[in-house]
Amino acid sequence: MQKPPQLHATSVFFIRERSWQFASTEPKGDPAMKITPLDIRKQPFRKKLMGLDPDEVNSFLGMVADQYEALIKEKDDLATELKYTGEKLDGYVKIEKTLNQTLLTAQKATDDARVNAQKESELIIKDAQIRAHTYEDESRRRVHGLEGELVTLRNQRDSFLARFKALLKTQLELLGTISGDLSEAGHSSAARRRIMRAEEDETMAEVAAQPDLTGSGIVV
Repeated sequence: MQKPPQLHATSVFFIRERSWQFASTEPKGDPAMKITPLDIRKQPFRKKLMGLDPDEVNSFLGMVADQYEALIKEKDDLATELKYTGEKLDGYVKIEKTLNQTLLTAQKATDDARVNAQKESELIIKDAQIRAHTYEDESRRRVHGLEGELVTLRNQRDSFLARFKALLKTQLELLGTISGDLSEAGHSSAARRRIMRAEEDETMAEVAAQPDLTGSGIVV
């Protein structure tokens, strides 16, 4: 953008004074009405004796109008740029708001996931502890049961051994008794056989001692 020509301080003071005069000539019913470059160029002046040079005044007014027009254009450009910047800013604000909402949603989802994971882990740990206690109790019951069965088996073994020893002792005593009876029976038979032999010997001796009545020498 081409910069407008710079004005001297006296010129600026004159412009301010003239702007105040122009503003004072504006209709009071329309406060929004402003001075335009065309108003500056077309502004009439009353002629007085020993007044200013009209050409210089017109030239100066033309320069002021150009300056004023350049300022208005710059103002419009700035207003347009400001509007565009505002629109972009609004877009950025919307994007920022969307990002913030997205971040909040993601943060909430992350927090929910972390809470759910923590709850799930706590449930898993609690379930594992319950299972461990259950298995421990069951193992203890099984151990106690096996110990009871072992004691029962030992008692049964001891009882069986005691009964077997008693039975064996009884059988041994019975065998001893039977052996004694058999031995006594053997001695009695031998004595009876000896007695029978002695009786037979006596009988034979008596027969041999009888006289021969036939004379033939044959004993009847």
